Amino acid sequence: MTDPQTIAQLKAMRDFFVARNAAELAAAYTYLADWVSQPAPAVTDWQAVEFGFNRLFVGPKAPLAPPFASVYLEPEPQLMGQSTLHVRQIYQLVGLESPWKNVIPEDHIGFELDAYRQLRVAAQQVQSHELHALLNYFLTRHLNIWLPRFARRVKTAAAVPAAINFVVDCLAAWLTHELSTNRLSHVSLIEQYQEEKV
Repeated sequence: MTDPQTIAQLKAMRDFFVARNAAELAAAYTYLADWVSQPAPAVTDWQAVEFGFNRLFVGPKAPLAPPFASVYLEPEPQLMGQSTLHVRQIYQLVGLESPWKNVIPEDHIGFELDAYRQLRVAAQQVQSHELHALLNYFLTRHLNIWLPRFARRVKTAAAVPAAINFVVDCLAAWLTHELSTNRLSHVSLIEQYQEEKV
């Protein structure tokens, strides 16, 4: 059975990273705080959090910690690189498609957390070695590579609001927990198919 706490945390973190304003940030933050063990810092000024969020993740100036995998995975930091296309292919394998396709790159952290959530739920409902292998690959060979780099970028930025640091700490704790409890085969789909061809 799928762990409801993990699914709720993924939803809350997704909603936080795709929030468009202070009210949406506050709602996602409150929801996340209900599902994690560590106490959430009190927030008295959500407009300040929104300002910090935009400075880190959105703009108008160059974001200090862009929330896109390609920035951390490509040899030269860029949006819509090969890693973005790779993520798009992973989504296509299981019939997922971003509602903001060709508007916001598919490797945005919010989309990736949601895709992982959906893959995790599906893997619990459908007994498929391929689906389990894809979930494992996405976790260990993709999220586990770039999310720690993203978290470090946030944590080393100046004047980060405590609420954002809290969410990033929750993200890091979730990733560590997910990796430690991962009971899936450590074989990617590509490796699996290569072995079958031999």
